[in-house]
Amino acid sequence: MLKRDLTIGDEKQILISQSIPMLWGLLAVMSVTIVDTFYLGLLGTHALAAMGFIFPVVMFMNSLAFGIGTGASSVIARAIGSKQEDWVRNYSTQSIVLAVLVSIVFAIIGLLTVDPLFKLLGAPAELLPYIHDYIDIWYWGCFMIVVPMVGNAGIRAAGNTKLPSYIMTSIAVINLMVAPVLIFGLLGFPRLELKGAALAGIIAYFGALVAALYVLYFKLHFISFQALTQDIGQSWKGILRIAVPAAGTNLIAPISTGLTTGLVAAYGSEAVAGYSVASRIEMFGLMLVMALASTLAPFAGQNWGAKKFERLQRALNLSFYFVWGLGLAMSVLFWLVAQPLTHIFTTHTAAVQASVTYLHMVPMTYAFLSTVMIVSSVANGIGQPMPALLMTVARLLVIYLPLAWLLSKIWGLNGIYLATAIANLIVGLGAWYWSTHTCKRGSAPITVPA
Repeated sequence: MLKRDLTIGDEKQILISQSIPMLWGLLAVMSVTIVDTFYLGLLGTHALAAMGFIFPVVMFMNSLAFGIGTGASSVIARAIGSKQEDWVRNYSTQSIVLAVLVSIVFAIIGLLTVDPLFKLLGAPAELLPYIHDYIDIWYWGCFMIVVPMVGNAGIRAAGNTKLPSYIMTSIAVINLMVAPVLIFGLLGFPRLELKGAALAGIIAYFGALVAALYVLYFKLHFISFQALTQDIGQSWKGILRIAVPAAGTNLIAPISTGLTTGLVAAYGSEAVAGYSVASRIEMFGLMLVMALASTLAPFAGQNWGAKKFERLQRALNLSFYFVWGLGLAMSVLFWLVAQPLTHIFTTHTAAVQASVTYLHMVPMTYAFLSTVMIVSSVANGIGQPMPALLMTVARLLVIYLPLAWLLSKIWGLNGIYLATAIANLIVGLGAWYWSTHTCKRGSAPITVPA
């Protein structure tokens, strides 16, 4: 079934059946980062630290893609819910056009600003050659990453999470096979190290690009050549009205991560390596929440478009119960296994300590961070992206960064991690309050369980 009507059927069953394929797909994509971190850790601390500085830039580009994908998914899902097939094609086609244009502009700017950007992030001179090895290749192929991300968002808007999951799994499989060959020079290939890691990722995403476009054009008929020139202004306006705030919401995170990397760099390259490892483990730990949030956006969009507000409220309530329990479980798990998990990627004493400390402190607030993620996803799905933007601004810019700077003066690296936990707690409570008392669905508030 290529399309699914999310406005009918049991809400709990739909969320489970939609989230499981998304979880598998996210696990696959996250494994690319985990696998690369493991391989690069074998090359030494310098390669791992270089990836710590590169990570915010990759996140920045992913945030642009996520913003376009979120805007596309929201308008496509609502058009499906309200039975406007022409607008489904218009929005789908123009979202791909936007993805290509944005990635080209991003790559050009990135290639022209490598040295000044990474010096600004705090990268020492000895790491710049390592950074160039990876980022110079990655910029040239970043459009192959953006387009399938946006294309998958359009497929999910149709209520299909299995196909995006298959596409994301193909990325992981190809990268798993190609990365060690190119990084270490196996099977007669030259040893390319960081260059090989970047090239392997581009090759993997090229396959995803072809698959996503094939499904959108030949299977779902969401893309048409006629839509390339039809209602362009209105299509872009509809997508960008959601995409710009959504991209802004997600761009704040890599900017914050970049500034945090600069703060952490004051404690040495080993601390940056440890923070980089912890950040990747954290992404793995939050994948189930990410999967549910990704499912909720098209669910909310279709039901909002069909004016089934009570149905959306029930789904939101179920989601809160789930992520609160999961957040508690993950905090306990990471407390117990932080040390062996970190040792998978690095054995350097300072890097291990930096990672373990993070995993002991920050996951205790995952329930609150998950609340923010769920509320943000629903808000974007129904076409109201500003609450998500405001929550992100409050969490990362208003609370976290000033507090991280202040507490680092008192408790060093631990102060930076404590600031992260405090920001998650405060804004998570704010998101819960907003969704209970302010978020409107039709004429009545969307509530959460007391």
